[in-house]
Amino acid sequence: MNSKIFNFHSCRYLFIAAAFVAVHSAQVWAAPNVQADSAILINARNGAVIYEKNADTRRSPASLTKVMTCILGLEEKGTDSIFNISMAAAATEYSDLGMKGGEKIISGELMRGMMMESDNGAAVVVAQNVSGNILKFADLMNAKAKELGCRKTHFSNPHGLTAKWHYTTARDMAKIAAYAMKNPDFRDIVSTKSSVIHWASPSNKTYKADNTNRLLGFYSGANGIKTGWTSAAKGCLAAAAKRDDIELIAIVLKSPDGNSRFADARSMLDYGFSVGGKGRIVVEKAAKPASQRVPSVKKPGASSAPSVSNKPTATNQPVTAAPSTTNRPASATVPVATNKPATAKPAVVSGKPVRMPIVRRPGA
Repeated sequence: MNSKIFNFHSCRYLFIAAAFVAVHSAQVWAAPNVQADSAILINARNGAVIYEKNADTRRSPASLTKVMTCILGLEEKGTDSIFNISMAAAATEYSDLGMKGGEKIISGELMRGMMMESDNGAAVVVAQNVSGNILKFADLMNAKAKELGCRKTHFSNPHGLTAKWHYTTARDMAKIAAYAMKNPDFRDIVSTKSSVIHWASPSNKTYKADNTNRLLGFYSGANGIKTGWTSAAKGCLAAAAKRDDIELIAIVLKSPDGNSRFADARSMLDYGFSVGGKGRIVVEKAAKPASQRVPSVKKPGASSAPSVSNKPTATNQPVTAAPSTTNRPASATVPVATNKPATAKPAVVSGKPVRMPIVRRPGA
């Protein structure tokens, strides 16, 4: 009798102790402190929104555009097609792969280089080889966006250089990213940290590509997706990470600079994993300090071409971010560069400004 009572009380105390440990070991992180004007965090498996901030406000997506370009290229041409590189594509501003007109490259190699190095010319190559020209490819992009339920998105080009009728929202971009991540070839491309890109002709030509997504290799579970930057769009990032059976996708649009977009995404992902990929926080129309509203000082009739670089300028060697003062679980730190992107001058090729592609108004 006494032994039964002892066993009962022992089991009860063990159960209470185990429950106490479980509750206190699963700390929920504080709500994300996102600097970007628009952002969203979703559960990639079911599309449930965990955090959002001005997620339905139209924004320029910069090179996040290439997420749509890449998935369409994969669906239409796969990874083994031969792509012809045109003179126009090779001359597109901010093209880092070193392509030349008349060369040929395997589709999978080109799209890997496009996504890793954010090469604008490579996006033009995809458009031309899939649809014949940029306008027809933009129609294909918009049709896919509509199919995915993106109600506030319109694409005018395949690369994301600033254009009047080229916009999306954080919510729509999350839908596109989640759809793309279901494709195994896309997942392989965007999770690659570095790779050697091979040409089909000339057959001995290669390029060492490094992914612009600094979360890869530094944030636990990071497996994609794409960076973006223009002077108009500011810092943009589509970030994905998977831990155990939870996969999250964070979209950041118009973060103040090239570094804060990574901090924003990391803050959202940390929170999302801490709540098990569930719950919802909504932040709408965050007010900006009045001091940020700078009046225009241009003379009447004066005009200037906006900077359209799709990358922040070169930064110093990465350093480890300062440790957090909150009681949070330990997580991998992401190197953060110290310099902010400077305003870039319009690109020139052979001494002449590169023409921006014709853009098409929605419905035109």
